Parts: sequence; structure tokens; C-alpha cells
Amino acid sequence: MIFKPCHALPCILLLCACALCLCQPAHAALKAKGSTSLEESYNPVPAEGDILLPMPCGLSMALRLTAVPARGLLWDMNTRPGRDDGSSPERAYYDKRFNAPLSAPFTRADLPDSWQAPAGEYYFYATGKYEISTLQYEAIMTGQCPAPDALTEDSARPISAISWFDAVSFTEKYTAWLLENHPEALPHFHADELNVGFIRLPTEAEWEYAARGGQNSQPNQILQEDFFALPEGENLSNYAVFRPEGAAHIEDKALRIGSRKPNPLGLYDTAGNVAEMTLDAFRFSVGGRLHGSAGGFVKKGGSFFSGEAAIMPGRREEAPFFQNNGVLKSRDMGFRIVVAGINTPGGERPQQLHAAWEKAGQWAQAPQQDAAASPLEELDRLIASTSNDEQKQNLQKLRAQLKDSTVAQERQKQYEAQSLVMTGMYMIESIRNYHSRRTALQGQINIWKADKAKTKNAAEKKQLASNLQTAQRGISMFDTSLNESLAFYRAKATEAGQIAAPLLLQAFSEAEQQFKHDDPFNENMRLNLALFKEHCTLAQKQGLPTKAGMMDAITKRRFK
Repeated sequence: MIFKPCHALPCILLLCACALCLCQPAHAALKAKGSTSLEESYNPVPAEGDILLPMPCGLSMALRLTAVPARGLLWDMNTRPGRDDGSSPERAYYDKRFNAPLSAPFTRADLPDSWQAPAGEYYFYATGKYEISTLQYEAIMTGQCPAPDALTEDSARPISAISWFDAVSFTEKYTAWLLENHPEALPHFHADELNVGFIRLPTEAEWEYAARGGQNSQPNQILQEDFFALPEGENLSNYAVFRPEGAAHIEDKALRIGSRKPNPLGLYDTAGNVAEMTLDAFRFSVGGRLHGSAGGFVKKGGSFFSGEAAIMPGRREEAPFFQNNGVLKSRDMGFRIVVAGINTPGGERPQQLHAAWEKAGQWAQAPQQDAAASPLEELDRLIASTSNDEQKQNLQKLRAQLKDSTVAQERQKQYEAQSLVMTGMYMIESIRNYHSRRTALQGQINIWKADKAKTKNAAEKKQLASNLQTAQRGISMFDTSLNESLAFYRAKATEAGQIAAPLLLQAFSEAEQQFKHDDPFNENMRLNLALFKEHCTLAQKQGLPTKAGMMDAITKRRFK
């Protein structure tokens, strides 16, 4: 081997550089192909609002706070998991949407100071930002911490080929580790020294609400869309690891966590990669409710094996706990976790729950009903005044039945108030749209009239006359549509004026939360909401303006 001579200083620098490289530990060198860093195995895409719980081996668990709109501790949000237009009619009783009330255990006062809760009336749980990685799983289940240079690409892939029981065991062991080593990281119920938040698998309703974007998606999208709304120019492949029909490249195993884009809540891989286990038993969806037979467990989200239909958040798949060869394990099935808590903690909660129950049902009666006391108050008076134990027990049973009935009536009236507010907002948009189209058509008519007056060509005059005749029919149609739509809108504003004021104000407050985002559509809907609120207030106090006055208000108050 022949060495070329070099000047002394460059040679010395070169030798020093080589020596430094040889002296560095292996994990400080350039990362080898297929290797993984610790961060890539638990939070490869850090973002504002992340909640990080400590884990063994220098790892963390990344979570996103999930906020459920609710009016009180005994109120819940009606969600409708599933999908109405599944991949085939044969799956209708698997996937059909069903009513699933959803709330959450934590109030704002229960959360650690570092958890950034959004403003508004919400109750909270936290959802895993990613599927549990192999490294996270092994750190909890084995207690073994690998050397940094021993991490591979598989360390950052979601754990799979484990059973539902293994996943539940992980949540148990991880909660126990946190309570022993970092109890301050978990939510603690306010003024309760005993109860604390814990890790578990998500329920189907919790999983699907979060997968569809939670509080960061429009409620109508959650109830109607198959997927969360994709930004313009985006496609499903940017958000999910799956098998698109006709794709040139197909994944044969799960990719690293966070390899695609997040959903509106900031969660990754809720569609595809590995299917995710939930806490719930699988039941058929029949007639808008779940069937009585509880089978295996529900798995959600599809996997890298799945086609497009199977990665929709509403898709419902049943997985058995056991098969004839033993407990079920699959290489395309894993899980993510939630942080939740009990519904009956101590501290201030028992008194708050009792107060909420006493208040429930008080708006069930129409506001114009002139009663000296409510039926419940009258029953309380009778119960207090009777000394006969049998009569007292019968009256208490009657009171319990009446209470349930009034709570159900109030809940129905609350839904009616919500529906009226949404109807009013969209009717304003419809009326404004009709008016805008009529104005544009009238402008075209004026142009054609001017052209007809100027032209001397008989054929052109005939064509313009035909155009004008068709356009006039269009004007007549728009006038009818405007008149009928305005009459319907006035009826809804009058109807809303008959609802108890607290219920109506709550419905407006909820609508403001629904359309809180800063984009043209939401800004426009907030204008509509403010106008409908004005008209409802007038209907309650002094009566609605004239039709002309209402039309003028609707058409002139527009989005800018």
C-alpha cells in the first residue's frame, strides 16, 4: 500500500478526528440503517398539547386530552358509533350506527396543572397518541431496558401478536408502576385523597369519538361522516397504513408508530397499521341499539392487511378471546390506552352528584304551566306528612318513577332545543342562498333585457325572449322558495320561544362550542347563530319582526 505525503497540520487533524470517532460509544455514532432512537419509540412527532406520562427505561407515554361536551355530571353526549353505508348490506347488523351515550370522569379541577384543557363545558379523559410500541410494552411487561444501540426499527413498531388479556395486564402493571413511582402524573379527583386516574383499554364509544377527531371535529361530521374531514388535496393513504385497491406497493407488516399524518385530535394510526382492541364485548347493532348477546371483544381501525372499508372508524369487528388453538393473538392487532377514572369518587363529588340529580328534570314541564308546586314537590310533602310506613314506601316508589319520567322528558326537550337551534342556523343559510341566487338571476335578466332592446337581429331577439321567459320562471320559483323558507324559519323561531329559557340558552351555548373553529364556514355559522338567537329572544319577549324586516336582517348580515 502506498501512502501519499501530506502536510503535518492536516495529517494531525485527520488522525485526531479518527481517534475521536473510535473513542465515541456506539450509540453516539451515526444511526445505523433500521435502528431507532428512544424518542421514535414513544413520541416520534412531538406537538403542542402532548401529555407525557413517565415510563421505565427513560420512555414516556404520549397522550392527547379528549374533551366531551356535557352540561353536568349526569348529562352525557349522544354519539352514534358505526356507519350507515358500510361496504356491503350483509354487514348492516355489524356496522349500523347505534346510540351510545358518552361522557368522561374528570372535571377540569381533577386534571394535573400541566394538562392543557380547552375552554368550555367539558368532561375529560386522555387517549394514547399512538398505538403502544414494542419497546413500551416490553419495558412494562419485562422490566428490561435495552441498550440504546440495541434498538431496532421493530422497537418503534406497534406491539402485536399479544392477547386481549396481555393488553389488560399491561394497563394494570403500568398503572401500578405510575402509582409507585410517579403518582403526581395521574389525575387525582379534587379533594379526594383515595381515588386516582388509571390506565385501561378504551371503550368502543371512547375509541371512536377520539378516532373521529373528538372535540376538534365538527359534531355533524362525527355523526354523519365515514372518516374525519380530510384537508383539500389529501387522501386516506396519507393517514393510514392499509391496502388501497390497485396499489403498487403493499405493506406486509405494521410501520413505525406515527408514520402517517395525525387526525384532528392529534392521534396517529387510528386507521390502519394494527387493529386496536377495546374494552367492550362485541354485540350486533340492530334497530339503533346493541343486541343483547355479548360475544368476543370489539376491535377497531383495521390494519395493514385491511382494505379501505375496514379502516373506517365506524367499522365494527368481533375478535374472539379464545380459538380452538388457545388464546387469540394476531400479528396485525395491538392496542392503545386511555386514562380514565371511576364515576363515584369521594371528596366533593358525592354532593355534586346529588345536586345534579336533584336538579335533573326541573325543566320538563312547560314554562307556562301554572302550578303552585311541581308534582315532585307535592309528593315530597305527602311523604313527609304521612306516618304510615306502607303508604310512605308506595309514595317513594311513585316518586322514583316520576323522577325518571321527568328526567327523560327533560332530556327530550334538551334534544328538541338543540335540533331547533341547528335548524334555525341552517335555515338562515338556505334563505340567504336562495336570495343570492335570485339576485344573480335578476342581474342576468336585466342584461338580457338591455341586449334585447338593442339588438335588431330577429333570431337573437327570439333567443333572448326565450331566455327571459325561462329566467322569469326561475324568479318565480325563487320567490316561492324564499316565502316558504321564511315562513318555516319564523315558525321555528316562534317554537323556540316556547322552550324554557335555560334550556334554550344551553342549546345556544352548545352550538357556539360546535362552531368554535376559525375558518370561513364556522365564522359564517356563528353569524347565523347570533341572528337566530336574536329572533328567538324577540319571540319570547315581544314577538317577531315583520317578514320583510326578518328577510332584510337575514340577507344583509352575511359573512365577510
